[in-house]
Amino acid sequence: MVANNAFIIKEMEENAEKRKAIEIAKNLLDILDDETIALKTGLDVEGIKKLRKEN
Repeated sequence: MVANNAFIIKEMEENAEKRKAIEIAKNLLDILDDETIALKTGLDVEGIKKLRKEN
């Protein structure tokens, strides 16, 4: 039970970190290229390209 809770907490933390990275990436779309945004946020270039198309 404790191990399961620890796993869930870790997953939640990772999801929060990814959401924050996506938020930062969105804010950088108008000033940086996809490769630089990916490098600085830890997201992949394909994900950045998708964000750019959505915004």
